[in-house]
Amino acid sequence: MKIARLGLVANARKKEIRDVVKDVLELVPGNVAVCGLEETANLAPANAVQRVETLSGCDAVLALGGDGTLLVAARMVAEDEIPLLGIKIRSLGFLAEDDPRRAIGDLFAGRFSIQDRLRLSIVCEGGEGAPRRYSALNDAVVHGVGVSRVLHLETTIDGTVLGEYLADGVIVSTPTGSTAYSLAAGGPIVNPTSVEAFVITPLCPHSLSVRPIVVSAEETVSVAIVEEAQETLLTVDGQQSCVVGKGDRLVFKRNPVATKLIVTEGYSFYDIVRRKLKWGGMLRQDH
Repeated sequence: MKIARLGLVANARKKEIRDVVKDVLELVPGNVAVCGLEETANLAPANAVQRVETLSGCDAVLALGGDGTLLVAARMVAEDEIPLLGIKIRSLGFLAEDDPRRAIGDLFAGRFSIQDRLRLSIVCEGGEGAPRRYSALNDAVVHGVGVSRVLHLETTIDGTVLGEYLADGVIVSTPTGSTAYSLAAGGPIVNPTSVEAFVITPLCPHSLSVRPIVVSAEETVSVAIVEEAQETLLTVDGQQSCVVGKGDRLVFKRNPVATKLIVTEGYSFYDIVRRKLKWGGMLRQDH
């Protein structure tokens, strides 16, 4: 893959971001045009980044900040299927690379591969107006807001009722999102490079029998709101949200468009899990 035009997305909330942008731009070959939306272009030295209205037409996009920044970039180029490379800044980061110099060097030396990461399609049916449609790389969360947060939900898979239960909410995640909010809520880790599935993780269910479940990405998951909390939201990738209520039904299925994630040479998902989560660490110490 030849990169003549590189898109740049940077997290302006990181206090050291101007220095990071400057350092990263110095690593980009001089014959490569770098472009970004106004917020990102304003973080770069004068005339170093071309201001654009859209990242369409870029050969690749570099996201500087962390996994959240990469999710923002993924939403920007979702329909264009432009490959993304994430560089993390002081964050845990399952999607972003740790070493900017090595990662960018590998990118322009061709030492990388591109993974197709499963995306989730969400349709909110019910209420007035047309159905509301969203797309997620990580997850979609139905949750209550405020003091009275318990929801009455019904989950079905391909039209068959899985269960009806009370909970603070439910997370439907992709394998990529299985190491995010779903993991914190007790969900399983799913390898996004080899397993195509969705994880359904209830939030604080009021029943010991309601537990996370993994379903095929070819199945359709539906969550109906039998009774809502004081205020109930659907939150997509932690970035977009909309109010939902009693009688609404949320339909989750595989999005036909995947996110193309650039990973550098030597990438291993299990190695990342071991290093980032300290998975399998020995508690016993020999003296």
